[in-house]
Amino acid sequence: MLQVIPLEKGRERLASEAALRTVRAERAEWNRAAGRVLAEDIVAGEDLPAFSRASVDGWAVVAADTFGASASLPALLRLAGEVKMGEHASFALQPGSCAAVWTGGELPRGADAMVMLEEAETLSGGIVAVETPTVPGRHIVFRGDDTRRGTVVFSKGKRLSPRDIGVLAALGVSKVPVAKRPRVCVLSTGDELVDPSETPVGAQIRDCNGPMLTAACERAGAEVLLCSRVPDDETELLERMRSLAEYCDLLLLSGGSSAGEKDAGVRCLGALGEVFFHGLAVKPGKPAFAGKIGGSLVIGLPGHPAAACLMFCELVLPLLAALQGEIHWQRTLPARLAAAVPSNHGREELVPVLLAGEEANPVISKSGLIAALARADGYIRIPRDTEGLLTGARVDVILF
Repeated sequence: MLQVIPLEKGRERLASEAALRTVRAERAEWNRAAGRVLAEDIVAGEDLPAFSRASVDGWAVVAADTFGASASLPALLRLAGEVKMGEHASFALQPGSCAAVWTGGELPRGADAMVMLEEAETLSGGIVAVETPTVPGRHIVFRGDDTRRGTVVFSKGKRLSPRDIGVLAALGVSKVPVAKRPRVCVLSTGDELVDPSETPVGAQIRDCNGPMLTAACERAGAEVLLCSRVPDDETELLERMRSLAEYCDLLLLSGGSSAGEKDAGVRCLGALGEVFFHGLAVKPGKPAFAGKIGGSLVIGLPGHPAAACLMFCELVLPLLAALQGEIHWQRTLPARLAAAVPSNHGREELVPVLLAGEEANPVISKSGLIAALARADGYIRIPRDTEGLLTGARVDVILF
């Protein structure tokens, strides 16, 4: 008989265990840092940009020299020179003069605005006729407009996006301090399972949970050291769990989590270490369990693919984030329920949904089916103290 606890209590137990672990850090090359979690604050070591520059092709000017300029009465300025791309502006502008500067080029000292090429005409004798007035700051990116030296650009615990990598590159951060990837082993249990590359014989089935969970772990920033299978043999399962726990941070089991004779996962966990909980007041996912063997955390997920996927989202994703020093946020989208969903199980229920505009369509699937789950965009929660949700009910869809 399972001793079920609320799903939230299960998450809290795992979070408290993760909080006891120190986030290990390493330095990754910038081209290996996207998707990783920062282990330190990134403080700008210089102004960005490092110099004031033009944001258009044209003429650097003293804005006051152009006041009142028009096509019929242009402001006539002396061309003091050209600033070539990538070169320092070695001269300064005096009142009544201008300089040719291209987009991204450095402004000469004394210039406080740009006039676009099409707003002026080049005359003979090194004279530029400006036909449109401008104001100080126009078409200029000033030094430090993006980031000031000494400011915190990114905080510890941020998962880096490709855009963030661009910022780091601009600041010259080529080796990025990131959290080490949690080491995970994925083990599917069941006599009926064969490798996805094999052709099933008789009532055998291909293992879909192992590859699904492996991909999900890697997407969450983990390093999957092993994805394998073990038959319903308690002695063999015990030995596999013992050996794998010696070199991974998280051992993730699929199947064998219930209370049947062949469901030996919890018994092995209890024999090797500590069981945190076995059973959650949630559907699907009631048989899930968790604990630890030495320094390795262990989570057992049901063999039902939908239950394994949903319990991964609820239990494993927050844990992997915590092990990398990141705060896990579930991304949600408000929607209206397109069809009523009954629920009277006395358990919190997680229901996959397919989004269509502002509507969430429940994806009702029979046990063990995987393709229907792949069509879903996310899932909704039905609280345990309700008898379901009516058509048109406002829901928050937790996005996959």
